[in-house]
Amino acid sequence: MKIGIDIDNVVADLTKGFCDYYNAVHGGNIKVEDFEGYYLASFLPIKKEEEYPLWKKYHDSEHFNEMKLLENAKAVIDVLKKEHELVFITARHSEWKEKTIKFIRKHFPEDNFKILFSGDEYKSGKGKREICVEEGINLIIEDHHEKSKEYASNGIKVILIGQPWNKKVEHENVIKVDNWNQVHEIIKNIGELKK
Repeated sequence: MKIGIDIDNVVADLTKGFCDYYNAVHGGNIKVEDFEGYYLASFLPIKKEEEYPLWKKYHDSEHFNEMKLLENAKAVIDVLKKEHELVFITARHSEWKEKTIKFIRKHFPEDNFKILFSGDEYKSGKGKREICVEEGINLIIEDHHEKSKEYASNGIKVILIGQPWNKKVEHENVIKVDNWNQVHEIIKNIGELKK
């Protein structure tokens, strides 16, 4: 099976890393749980147009370079790659392409995973749904609330990694999980059904 894997908050612990950065640099006390609205302006005292410059400062910082993986992400991906073709798909801005590739190569040095960049977040290029269709991906591991519903409505199965901003997502093609061990179990069961 060909499986798409989002990067931020699915493999990379982006929001936790951002919280650590923001608290250290701006003297804040924010936590991942504060991100119920997904966007920074929903809980920080900033305007919507100030979000991107704040994210850019984080992406350009050493905190970003030291970002960790979600617990058990590497172990499960190392198992899945033996039986499935894995493709990383991210909506990160193209200016962070080099850092993104470096991050994946750092954590998966023995692999040469395909890493694709969508234009979803910055409206510049193909969306993830279009990429999934072109690549023949009918299962994606994701965290984004709106995009998950879009994939699901178009027949793409979604394993949705639980985050504060996606609790309300409901669709017959969306399977909610809390961690990577559950991702592994779901994919194993799907594989069994296809035999």
